[in-house]
Order: sequence, then C-alpha cells, then structure tokens
Amino acid sequence: MLSTLWAAIAAGDPLRAELETSTSLAIPHVAGQRDPAETESFVSSVLVNEAIRRQTPDGAAMLRTLMSLGTPGIRKTASRALGELTGAGIYPPEWVTEIGKVTPGQAWRRYDILGDDETVAVTFSYGEAEHAVVMQVDLTGVPITTAIGVASNAASLVEAVKHVDDDDFDRVEQIDLTEARRRMEEPLARCEEESDPGLSADTVAYLPIARTRIRRLPAEAFYVPPDFTAADRAAAVDDFMKSPLAADAVAADEESTRFWAQVLTGYSSRISGEPPTQVGPRMLAHILLGHVISFFTLSPAQRRHREPAVTAWVLWSAEQRNLDEAQRSHLIERLPGAFSQFDEAYDDPRSATLRGYAADLAASDVDVSWLSRNVGRRGFALPIPPPDGGRVDVGDPAVRRALVEAEFGSCRPPAGMTSEQFMDAACGVVEELWSTDDLNVTYRAASGMMLDGVSRHDIIHRLAGEPAPTVGTSLVQ
Repeated sequence: MLSTLWAAIAAGDPLRAELETSTSLAIPHVAGQRDPAETESFVSSVLVNEAIRRQTPDGAAMLRTLMSLGTPGIRKTASRALGELTGAGIYPPEWVTEIGKVTPGQAWRRYDILGDDETVAVTFSYGEAEHAVVMQVDLTGVPITTAIGVASNAASLVEAVKHVDDDDFDRVEQIDLTEARRRMEEPLARCEEESDPGLSADTVAYLPIARTRIRRLPAEAFYVPPDFTAADRAAAVDDFMKSPLAADAVAADEESTRFWAQVLTGYSSRISGEPPTQVGPRMLAHILLGHVISFFTLSPAQRRHREPAVTAWVLWSAEQRNLDEAQRSHLIERLPGAFSQFDEAYDDPRSATLRGYAADLAASDVDVSWLSRNVGRRGFALPIPPPDGGRVDVGDPAVRRALVEAEFGSCRPPAGMTSEQFMDAACGVVEELWSTDDLNVTYRAASGMMLDGVSRHDIIHRLAGEPAPTVGTSLVQ
C-alpha cells in the first residue's frame, strides 16, 4: 500500500495522489475498524510517521494531501508534522499547492421517476485533465448516500449515468451545480454521521474526495427549490378524501382513512421540494415497515383499516402523477408483502420501545424532518435499551430515570457532589436533551462537545458536574 502511495506522490499528479491517499485512509475500515479514532491512530502511527522518517519533499507532499482529505483530527496531526519538516527546511513540491483546487464543470442527475433513489454525477478538472465524482442517494427515508465513485475518465462515467435506454423507470437531466451541491451535501453528511452505514470499501475510499469536491461547488445562493408547505400537504389530503378512488375507504372508516392519508402525504415533508404525492415501491415499504411502526401508536381501527386506506391513497397518487399501467403496477407490487409483514413488525417489542421516543410528538400530519431530528436527539439523550423480551416504555420519566441510574450509578461523582446530587443532575441533563427546546443551554453545550468528538456518556457526565444554573437554563431566559 505504501509503495503505491509513494509512487503516486512521486508522479506529481494531484488526482492520483488524492486517490491513493484516500485509499490509505480507508485501510482501518477495510480491516473492520469503524471508530474514527482508529483511523486517526493509523494515520498518525503509519502515514505521518513514515512521512517524517523520510525527511523528503515527497513526505511533505503526502502530509499536505492528508491535510486536504482528512478529518479535523487528521488535519491537525498532519499539519503539526508538516510544520516539523518545514522547520527543518523540507518543503512540499510546487504541484501540491493545487491539491483540491479543482474547477467544477457540469452536473447530471439520473433519477427513479417513482422517487426511490437518484444518482448525481459532477465533473471537475485540474487544468485540462477532467475527472468525475458520482454519488448514489437513497431517497426512501431521509436522503442518505449509499455509494460513491470517482473516475479519471469523466466522459465515460457521465455517459454511463446518462444511458437509460434499457430502464423504463429512470430519467436523466442536466442540473445546475448549485442543485448538485444541494442533492449531494446533506446525504453525504448523514452518511458520515452513521456509525456503520454499510458502505463498500470503494465508497469509503472515495468518500474524502467527494467531501472536498462538494465544497468546491457553488452554494445555493441562486437556486430556490420548489417549496411544498404543510398547507399544500393538507390540501392534497383533502383532494384525496374527495376523490372517487377514496370513496369506499372513506365510507368504511373516514377517520382512519384520513389518518393514513396524512401519514403518507406528510412523509414528503422530510425532503424540501418533494411533492406530497411522491412515493415509490421501496419507499412505501419503508413507510409502512419503518416509519409507521417506529413512530405511530395506532388504534385498533387504524390497524384494521390500513390496507384499504393505503391502497386507495397509492392508486390516487399514481393518478395524480399520470403514471401509465406499467408504472402503476411497479408502484404497488410490494404492497401485499408489506401488508403481510406489518402486524408482526408493529408488535415487535423493539418497535414498541422505539415508539416511546415519539409518543408525544407523532401527530399524523407531523413534519417528518422535525420528527426525525427530535427522535434522533432523544436517542442521543437515552440510547435505545435492549427490549429483553418486552417493551421498555421510555416515554415514562420514571423509566428514563431508572435507565440513567443504571448507566451512571457506578460513576464517581465530581468533586463537591454527592452520588445522589450527581444522579439528580445526570437525570436533569437527560431530560433537557429529551425536550424539543433547541434553545436550552444544555442542548447547545452538548452539541458543541459532540462536534469536538466527546462521547455521549462523557458529555452527560461533564454537564451533570457543572454548576446548576448552567444546566436547564433557556437562552431566552
């Protein structure tokens, strides 16, 4: 691995140097290490030490490339090492100053017309040499990157993305560079936040390059995506309820039909610019077997009326989008399987525990992005406990306190606090994080520590040991 990396550095080709350095950064992941600290340890003990040992301009070039591609911790380590070399009069070669300074070219989007996924490809150039970055994004939930590729032959990659002759459900369009950034940046950030997003080794290797390329794309100053508001979604539900396709479902149970229509229509609120009627076959399965069973506590009537209400809404959605027969059949083909699995998935103790995180938040017309954000925040405050054969009601403050006591009961309290005082403070911190008030100081302080790489347990421990006025004080107050 090192010989290939040094050959790339010696060649003086910025893209080749980036590719080989990125591949080196992926070695811990390939070896099964998912903790960012393991990657930083590897970089420090292997790459940085080797660069210092060489005492050559190529070593300085490698450190400069690490500073371009690495995480904040890696950049800091490489910067210190580069300072040692330059202090000894050893400087990187001139070509290194061009690392990462690419010129964006053009962008294309290949997308599933039913809305389940999309692929975005963007070309970049170092002078006359053009390359391309391609990213696949799963849209069934909150958009997240599932695959990344980098090609030194930009034309061939773009041609592959544009070739849809053999696919009845894919379309291609050229898009503005600002829109390309919007479609790539947040999905990639979510992917990097996941502890184990299940990425291939190639994708992990290309991820640092994709990160640097997205930063070179223009921001959204001149791009305004179409906006669909809560009022638009409510109007779509009303249109559905009045439609002939909904007549039988409404006659059987109007209240439950409206509930399912609001859930399905409201799911579009997780993505800015997605129409209320947008849904694909994989997305439907995800809504029923992921979104609903994790967030919504259903009444017996809502459970009984699930199949007719959902089927009617899906057929109405297909009609609103003018889908042809083949597209409509493709859209509904997974519904029977999802219906057959629903009851078992809903009744699973883990699903019941998950619903406790959203019990007081999940109205049928709730903004899904807001709901996901706050449930994620609560999952940070109190990680999902093992069900141990039954439901754990995390919605009950007494249960939350018992879980906090089990986690922090053996911790040594900070100086000046008794164990009881420390436990009360730790429970208070968790309750502050559990709330949906983004302005409380506890949440803001925890967010800052998390960005600095402090673990969740240590964040709560530190905040619990702070003076009482700091914890639970609103910024508004």
